[in-house]
Amino acid sequence: MQTHDIPIHVLHDINPFDFKIERIDHVNHYNPLRVHRHDYFEIFLFERGDGHHLIDFEQVPILDRQIHFVTPGQAHQVNRSADPNGFVLLFSSEFYHSNRERSDFLFQFPLFYHKTGNPTIVLPPDEFEDCWELVENMLQVFSSRHSQKNSILHSYLNIFLCNCLDYFERQESSPSHKSAGWAQFQQFQIAVEKHFKSLHEVAEYAKHLAISPRQLNESSKKFAGVSAVEFIHQRLALEAKRSLYYSNANISEIGFELGFEDPTHFSRFVRKCTGRAPTDWRKAAKV
Repeated sequence: MQTHDIPIHVLHDINPFDFKIERIDHVNHYNPLRVHRHDYFEIFLFERGDGHHLIDFEQVPILDRQIHFVTPGQAHQVNRSADPNGFVLLFSSEFYHSNRERSDFLFQFPLFYHKTGNPTIVLPPDEFEDCWELVENMLQVFSSRHSQKNSILHSYLNIFLCNCLDYFERQESSPSHKSAGWAQFQQFQIAVEKHFKSLHEVAEYAKHLAISPRQLNESSKKFAGVSAVEFIHQRLALEAKRSLYYSNANISEIGFELGFEDPTHFSRFVRKCTGRAPTDWRKAAKV
């Protein structure tokens, strides 16, 4: 059994355009009350706050005028109020990058992938209204038979994400992406996201990026606040926790899928990085 027995919902079975928009109270074909993953990006717009959103192991309260960003692979579950008002945007990486030259934009977007802090923003009324209007326009186009539907939706989505990025950066006292070495660190982060199951050593990533392990370590400390090996281990440990807590795969299978051929080595790694043994994570899931 693979660790992927955490329910994974795929977008290409839902819509041929790899894009979908729906009201937040839409009745899904799957059980939204069960923790699950997606193979696509998901954005929630909450006009009114109530309930909470479990994203991996962080319980995030749902606030007024809040936008939540969920990355492919994250284990999450929305516990919303009985009378919600909002939208959900679903799209694949292929859809977003179909008309763009920058294939790394979603990796670099600060509210997607493995970043510090909650992947949410709360907008002032005027700015939330602007985003809300964009999404309402998306819904209108999505429901139409417009011959250029895909291109229009792509443009609206890009404007929406750029507005969110602009607001996020204005809240940062010194945006990291403007600092020297940020692009290099982003390449490291992208490489870890793509290869963390097979590459565990700093030297392997340094070779991939054509820099020295020392340079990579300094870059990671500057932008992530941890050493390069700690950054790699944090990503591995997160995936291990997801699988141990939410899947039914045995511990040896999970370790092997994450690149650990020796179960004992995997158990020591999990205990060191999370403070709990794999068996403790498995027991906690049954409580």
